[in-house]
Amino acid sequence: MFTSSQLDAYLKRIGLARPKRPTVDALVRIHRAHIDTFPYENLDIQLGRPIRLEADLLFAKLVEGGRGGFCYEQNGVLALALESLGFKVDRVVGGVDMKREGLGNWYNHMPLVVRFPSGRFLADAGLGTGFHDPLPLKEGSHRVGPFNYGLWRQRDDLWRCTIDPRIQDLSFDFGLVATASGEFAEKCLELSTSPESGFVRTVTVQQPRADHNLALRSRTLTVTDPARPEGKRTRILENLDEFTRVLEREFGLAPPRPDVEALWEKACDQHERRLAEEAEKAARANR
Repeated sequence: MFTSSQLDAYLKRIGLARPKRPTVDALVRIHRAHIDTFPYENLDIQLGRPIRLEADLLFAKLVEGGRGGFCYEQNGVLALALESLGFKVDRVVGGVDMKREGLGNWYNHMPLVVRFPSGRFLADAGLGTGFHDPLPLKEGSHRVGPFNYGLWRQRDDLWRCTIDPRIQDLSFDFGLVATASGEFAEKCLELSTSPESGFVRTVTVQQPRADHNLALRSRTLTVTDPARPEGKRTRILENLDEFTRVLEREFGLAPPRPDVEALWEKACDQHERRLAEEAEKAARANR
C-alpha cells in the first residue's frame, strides 16, 4: 500500500478528494480520474531504461514524475492506491491477444479485480485501448460512453474481455486468482527488453477518454470517435515540434528535450520500417 502522504499525493495528482468509504461509486470516480491523468506509454522502454515495479519507484515515476506507464506500472499504482483506501483488490494474471497468439501471452497483462459484498469489478488502467469505467464482472456487453466492451466466461476461473472493434480488434483473457506483483517481473523484463516485443519496436502513447480514444504509434496519431462521421481519423506527425506538442497537449507528457529528440528519431525509423514492410507485403500479394 501507499503511505498516507503518498496516497494524498496520488489523490492530488488525479484531482480527487479522499473518498469516505470504498464504494463502487468511489471506484468508478478513481478509475476515471486515474485514466484521465496517467497516459499509457512506453517511453522508458524506448529509451532503454529499466522498468521497476517496486511501490516507491512506481510512485516516484507516475505520481511525482508526471509520467504514465504500461500495464504493470499503471495497474500497480492503481492497486496500491485502492488498497490504501480500503478496497479489496486482486492482481490477476492476464494475457492480451491469447485468442490469436496462444498461451505464450499469459502474464503479459496484469488486470485488477476489485471485490465488493455485492459483486466484483474488472478495473484496468493498463490497456491503452481499454475502458474508461471499471466493468462489473458479469457476462455480456457493457456500454462505457460510446464504446462497447464484452466480458465472457471461458470457464469458471477464466474470463475474456473484448475491446470495441472500432478501437481495435483485441481481447485479453484473465483469471480470478490473486497473484503477487512479483510474479509478473519475468514477463515484464521480457516485454520491456526483447527486440521482438511490440513495446520495444514501437513508440506508443495511448489514452482512453470519456467519449473517444487517442493513440500515438511512432508518427501516426489516431483518434477513434464514434460521434464523427468517419468514426476514426489519423494523421502523420511531420516534425519534432509537432511530435513534442502532441506529447504535451494531448497526453500531458513533457520529457526532457534530449529524450524527445531520441524518441522522435526512433519514431521516424519505425515509421519508415512499417512503410517498407507494408510495401513488401503488397508486392508479394501482387505476384
